[in-house]
Amino acid sequence: MQIEASDRTVAVRWLHLGFALTGVGTTLLGCILPALITSWHLRDDRAGLLFAAQFAGSACGALLVSANFFRSVVRGYLLLIASAVALKFVTGSFQPILFFSFGLGLGLAMTATSMLVSSLFTEKRGAILSVLNASWAVGAVLCPAIASLWNSRWPPAYLFLVLGLAFAVTLLGIERHRSSFSSNESKGLQSESASQLLKLLFSSTLLAFLYVGVEVSTSGWMMTYVHRMPASSTLWAPIAASSFWIALVCGRALVPVALRWTSEARLFTSSLTIAFVSILLLLSSHTLLAIVLSVAMAGLMLGPIFPLCMAKALTLTNDSLRTKWIFAVPGLGGAVLAWLTGKVSAYNGSLQAGLLVPAFALGAMIVLRQLEPRSSFRSH
Repeated sequence: MQIEASDRTVAVRWLHLGFALTGVGTTLLGCILPALITSWHLRDDRAGLLFAAQFAGSACGALLVSANFFRSVVRGYLLLIASAVALKFVTGSFQPILFFSFGLGLGLAMTATSMLVSSLFTEKRGAILSVLNASWAVGAVLCPAIASLWNSRWPPAYLFLVLGLAFAVTLLGIERHRSSFSSNESKGLQSESASQLLKLLFSSTLLAFLYVGVEVSTSGWMMTYVHRMPASSTLWAPIAASSFWIALVCGRALVPVALRWTSEARLFTSSLTIAFVSILLLLSSHTLLAIVLSVAMAGLMLGPIFPLCMAKALTLTNDSLRTKWIFAVPGLGGAVLAWLTGKVSAYNGSLQAGLLVPAFALGAMIVLRQLEPRSSFRSH
């Protein structure tokens, strides 16, 4: 039994490593966007289309998860590897299609991993998923620095090829521990009233939809936003993006500690409110330091929101395969709001105007949270 427990621990570490790489993959487009805009001659609305393609693919990828979560993880990585390699060699009108395929792999791998880990550790899902998502955010933290160093020496598209190779190595490590996940399977729904369950799931899904849209819009356009500031330099843009992700990692890693002192409901509501204020401060800031501080505070407060939403949904559905719809819809939020940010920016000739989109989305989340049943989160 000790050997099995040790083997499973190693296997889960490989899953965390893979989740960190999906964090790199999810945020890579936003990190290399300034270079791509120059080399590919992109307008903001065209760049927004690439965001939309990737996150629409991510939403669809979540729907491809099968009852065997481990097998779905493997299929997701295989699709990621093929798409990442293709992005290096294919350009032109096929770019949105390839970004859609890349997003498809991300959605499949991330959703299957979340459901697999949740099924293995049913106790304290909020804390477990927060740590898993913290691993994802570690990859997102490293991505701006990696992209900046890479772009200073080599063409940005080559970075997708390197990422594909990293996914391949991770997949080999996960495959070596296939036996550790042989018992995972989809379960049934909880025996609650259909109407109450539907209301709670709808509320959680809508909040997650808006949240992912806020996260993608803010992080994806942040390097471009700072890059366009009058007094900016090549150093400030990755600093701002990394500050957001470092703070997000801290926010998620601290969830287990925070839940010792407060309830999930209070943590969720306070995080939403402070994040909303932080985005408003970001848009009203005129100095680079103030922008970095504002975006860091926004990341810290956004950290707990998504894991808490997903933990609640997985608990309500008892790890049912139907939960994949709840993972799919948030991906559409990333596609829609990131695309809308680009459209508003291009229409007004101001990315600052475009970033009002995530601010409005956070305001809508605060209103929706107030309309939720008080029992929608567990109290501690």
